Amino acid sequence: MMSFKKWIILSVLTVIPFLANSQFRLTEAGKQKGVNEKNITKNISSIVLPFIEDFSNYRNIPNPNLWENSGAWVNFDYPVFPPTVGVVTFDALDSQGQLYQGANTTGFPADTLTSCKIRLDSTLLPTPTKLTPQDSIYLSFYVQPGGGIGDIWDNIGATPAKKDSLVLQFYSISQNTWHNVWKTEGLRVDSIFAKDSTYWLFINIPIVDTIYFNSEFRFRFLNFASLANNPSYAYVDNCDHWHLDYIYLNKDRRYDDRAIRDIAFVNPARSLLKEYQAMPAIQFSEEDMGDTLSIKIINLSDIALSSQYNYYVFNSFGAEVASYNGGFENIYPYIQTKNFQTSPNHANPPINFSYSLNPNQWETFDVVHIVKEGVGQDSRTSNDTISFKQVFENYFAYDDASAENGFGIEPITVSNLALGFNLRVPDTLTAVDIYFNSTYQDANQKPFYLCVWNSLAGKPNDSIYRSHTYLTPTTEGLNQYTRYYLDSPLVIPQGEFFVSLQTKYSDYLNLGFDRNTDCSSKMFGNWSNSWEPNTLFKGSLMIRPYFGYKALIGLEEVEKEELNFSLYPNPTNSTVNLKINNSNNFHNTNYKIRIINMLGKEVYSSAFKTQIDVSALSNGVYILYIIDTKTHQTKQEKLIIQK
Repeated sequence: MMSFKKWIILSVLTVIPFLANSQFRLTEAGKQKGVNEKNITKNISSIVLPFIEDFSNYRNIPNPNLWENSGAWVNFDYPVFPPTVGVVTFDALDSQGQLYQGANTTGFPADTLTSCKIRLDSTLLPTPTKLTPQDSIYLSFYVQPGGGIGDIWDNIGATPAKKDSLVLQFYSISQNTWHNVWKTEGLRVDSIFAKDSTYWLFINIPIVDTIYFNSEFRFRFLNFASLANNPSYAYVDNCDHWHLDYIYLNKDRRYDDRAIRDIAFVNPARSLLKEYQAMPAIQFSEEDMGDTLSIKIINLSDIALSSQYNYYVFNSFGAEVASYNGGFENIYPYIQTKNFQTSPNHANPPINFSYSLNPNQWETFDVVHIVKEGVGQDSRTSNDTISFKQVFENYFAYDDASAENGFGIEPITVSNLALGFNLRVPDTLTAVDIYFNSTYQDANQKPFYLCVWNSLAGKPNDSIYRSHTYLTPTTEGLNQYTRYYLDSPLVIPQGEFFVSLQTKYSDYLNLGFDRNTDCSSKMFGNWSNSWEPNTLFKGSLMIRPYFGYKALIGLEEVEKEELNFSLYPNPTNSTVNLKINNSNNFHNTNYKIRIINMLGKEVYSSAFKTQIDVSALSNGVYILYIIDTKTHQTKQEKLIIQK
């Protein structure tokens, strides 16, 4: 077993000196940015109170109906036990996923999140009423520094340094000035937990100055970051994370007004398989199914409530193939108990079925989880549904396609970093997808050999493939993999095999490292003809082996990427618009629309159209599918009806 002195975690902010001879290193990773904001419809009218945002409806770009602009980004993967699923994260990267120009080690302004205009002059319902400081208007939010909790090698993302900060400002239109109203310096989640046994700071700011009581009030958050003072640019990438959640602005509030009637999911949905997030259909067996799930549900009110939990599994045609009914259970207030739902019927539901697959046909399934308050008075329904897409195609994936950190080897001589997989039947390896983190001045671009090894006693044994030439790390985009084709297809027999990266350079090879899944037992390093297991860092390398000739041709991947659509408004009460975000080779006549309720029943079907009348549907959560009638591929989105 590798001794403790062999390991190091490298934070962008700190390096542990007594681990300086390590060969494995861990760094922070980039964010999922690079989304073109030109095609996003912006809100041009002022918002009427209440303003509430829990970031459960959007990914990447914040809701344009609430936010004017943002370098910050919405994600489900970086925070530790957020108030509800989904947060907005601030870091050191711009909207294209690159370090801000002028980034330095002393400090620089980074991300900004600015609200749309908000009416603090009056309310309109039930009757128009002028607002004044006597209306007790408060802006509250939850904030968490990045980096996670516990041992430094368990860090998720990056902890801000003490000299870093997160700032809240209010805008005065009469003075044309932004005023600082709140600020926090860098800190760790551990210090928050030690004080209050919770993972987030709750901040509640009164608005009392009359300069803000107009029809164009705005507020914004911005962070100040700093790069590590590290001589190797390969270590210097993203840093200084801050997470915000549940931003709430309204009148008739109190300073200690924390409780809100909301039962919600805390974490995103995960795979129903024991080890993999995705795997080849031909390799699947019932033995791959997990036994139970781990579900975090929270009660944000100050009283015990009853809730119902279910999950449903739909195939690619929208037909229900499995379901689970957890019944009704009481859930007690988190602000009193500091606990999530503890009933095993909801917190640890069984996986009581197995996927039914044709081993020669690709298939995807949607696993949809729903929690509802028993009496139906939940103030927010958008955080009551989470879903996971289970993919059975031609590749293995331990990771969830989101890099919270970077991981790699810093060799003294020739070194290998290997990841193991298992074949139930022989197959032909044709390509490997790898995600490399973007680093400062592209210092990550150190050549490597792509290698494949057979197995002996659970470790890499003999090399059965090495690329003819060195390959170069490239970054296609944030969390976008680069495909490396083998020089010739390689038939791999049944059993375990390993994919490895071999390098001779003394600088760091910064691979994407997913901290929300864990294949650490499958990771090995080799420095001096000795393979040693990873026993310290929990997570999954973003390395995905591909099999068969479809990976060479790439046609299936192109077809599936060509259709990407969004729904708006969502939630809706009458009509919903469909917007095709990527229209390459898209023809309306090839597609149809289906809407399925949570019982698996079809409630709407039609040929493709850009606007749908859903006024006849009852309140609730639905899945809207667009189906390619020629290839039978589908795309789907959650649709919420709220009247």
